[in-house]
Amino acid sequence: MRKYEMLVILDAGNESQSEEISRIEEVIANLGGSVSKSDAWGKRTLAYPIRKKTEGYYVLFTFELEPSQTFEFRRILGLRANVYRQLMTVIDD
Repeated sequence: MRKYEMLVILDAGNESQSEEISRIEEVIANLGGSVSKSDAWGKRTLAYPIRKKTEGYYVLFTFELEPSQTFEFRRILGLRANVYRQLMTVIDD
């Protein structure tokens, strides 16, 4: 298992941000990983419009996952309508 950090930008117009965060945590758990922290940064103005929206809801996840499962995780997040962007980085110990 490797440690990762992922910044996710969600649709700011969606009223159920906590549900979307828990769904992402559930996807990590279903892929055999574990979430150590999810930090909601809140609504912020985007640097450029994404899908004709100017605001996004930022969430930072810290989790552990097998490296072989990262592609599948990013693919699943890409299919979610409320997820605008994601950026995953490896945390070095």
